[in-house]
Amino acid sequence: MLETQYYKKIKNKRIAIFGIMPPPLGGVSIHIQRVAKKFQENNNSVYHFKTEFRGRRWLLPFYLLYATLFLLWNKIDTLYYHSLSQPNSITEIRFLIFIKKILKFQIILVEHNCKHMYKRSSRSKSKLSKSMKYVDEIIFLWNSTHKSYIDNAIKIPQKYSIDSAFLPPDKKQKTHILNTYPKLLQIFLETHNPILLVNASRMAMYNNQDLYGLDKSIHAISKLKKNHHNIGLIVALAKIDNRSYFIELNKKIENLGITENIFFLIDQHELWPLMENIDIFLRPTLYDGTGISIFEAFIFNKVVIASNVCERPQKTILFDIKDQDDFVNKINLAIHKGSREVYRSNKKNI
Repeated sequence: MLETQYYKKIKNKRIAIFGIMPPPLGGVSIHIQRVAKKFQENNNSVYHFKTEFRGRRWLLPFYLLYATLFLLWNKIDTLYYHSLSQPNSITEIRFLIFIKKILKFQIILVEHNCKHMYKRSSRSKSKLSKSMKYVDEIIFLWNSTHKSYIDNAIKIPQKYSIDSAFLPPDKKQKTHILNTYPKLLQIFLETHNPILLVNASRMAMYNNQDLYGLDKSIHAISKLKKNHHNIGLIVALAKIDNRSYFIELNKKIENLGITENIFFLIDQHELWPLMENIDIFLRPTLYDGTGISIFEAFIFNKVVIASNVCERPQKTILFDIKDQDDFVNKINLAIHKGSREVYRSNKKNI
């Protein structure tokens, strides 16, 4: 299944969406933004409640009071709750179930993340499992997310579905988004070939390793430069929330002698217009969900090389996450599938 389906039959409803909206840009927030627009196109009234508010961690009673007032004011028919991976989310969903009994609305859980359930305590999983019978429906975005509930013995509501997280971007926004890119990016694209892209919503660590594989991508460029002197890697980084690690990566780049081959695209930028101008998209994550950016690369018929840590879309070239040489070899093989002229002919000015 390539595109999200769950919004299609929902019409003429008052809908609350509890979840993250851009900024920050990320797989979950972009999905919510696009599905909210689809709901509106179906003549639904959509009200968004920002669950990324920091008060959910430290001021939970006030946060829940604010959520209650939000629901009372908007008189919704259906609440779509996106992902239980945030702090205090199980407490929140249990509270919303209590409010649902009073205000008489439906709760539909949309689960994005396939890893958080494996980290939860037995007590938390037991609470969630007991609460599931009061959830009207659950939508799992990707098979691995459904599997995470099965593996952890979480009871699933009778009504559930497995869907895709991907919705195509609005191509009418292309020019506007391109204008948000720095001018130096155009120069980098014109002076390097082939062009690779790796992205990360933040500088996250997982078991003391780089979650998004930025380090793996940088080391791969140092190996590939021996035969591809003008190779370029764009590192799209929405947020530098770990400055010490960012400095460490830059020192590695300098020590490897590939400073001129790396371009950091920093800040909140949608990436799909850039996909048209690259040759290979890299997704070397230590774990992953649907990976919306992979689908966006496929829109423009780009080669995608991703780690074998979860189920990936068809046509994705997989590499062994534990084998850096395999990563480099897969990139090298992808480069040699086409000539230098073919790469250049695919480039378009941004």
